[in-house]
Amino acid sequence: MPEDRPDLFDVRGNRIVITGGASGIGLGATTALLERGALVELWDVRAETLDRALASDLARWREAITTRIVDVADAAAVDRAAAETLNGGAVDVLINSAGISSFRRPVLDIPDEDWQRMLAVNLMGTWHTCRAFGRAMIERGSGSIINVSSIDAVDPSPGNLHYAVSKAAVAMLTTGLGREWAKTGVRVNAVGPGPVSTPLTEPILDATPGLRERWVASVPLGRIGVPEDLAGIFVYLASPASRWVTGRSFYIDGGWLL
Repeated sequence: MPEDRPDLFDVRGNRIVITGGASGIGLGATTALLERGALVELWDVRAETLDRALASDLARWREAITTRIVDVADAAAVDRAAAETLNGGAVDVLINSAGISSFRRPVLDIPDEDWQRMLAVNLMGTWHTCRAFGRAMIERGSGSIINVSSIDAVDPSPGNLHYAVSKAAVAMLTTGLGREWAKTGVRVNAVGPGPVSTPLTEPILDATPGLRERWVASVPLGRIGVPEDLAGIFVYLASPASRWVTGRSFYIDGGWLL
């Protein structure tokens, strides 16, 4: 690259908060951004998940990482944690990867409490962090928020409707915030993964006969994804390369939606 041309994908020194960033898709994003010189704060509801990631996958970047135990479904806890984070300086990028899924069952068999928990984490958890960091980004006049949705937002999987509804809501939240906050300099986009092998999905695949085979058969590129397959889109949306992009959902799915 010529010396007088800036690196479009430069995230060096950027402060990035990643919820659910110690495992699965979030860990893939964390690794890709740390490799490029970002400073990352990881949020997770479980201390053991953070400790495990720091001792293994993320060990070589330990000095560039801070951690915080936060349940994103708890609005007050998110506000407190965000205030503490912002006391240390501006946050350039927020990635909302914290989320839950469930085992497959007919929609009439899904208990109300499962619906409530799914929406509390996947939708409201995303909103809580968008609101907490969005205020500071708007005041500053810049920032990138990246929400994790799913192809289920537009193509719901059988037996998992409450998850699909929660992710469709995240996609609409992204569109609405992208439109409303565009004039402030804050960009809001979403990544909608297709079938990806993660610690969240593997138990479901193992417990549901034939599901793994159905997933593979539905992907034109012929395999289930891995978190590294999504790394590029997170780097793109976190970097200046996407400076004219907001309110969009990017479905990275091996061709599933074709």
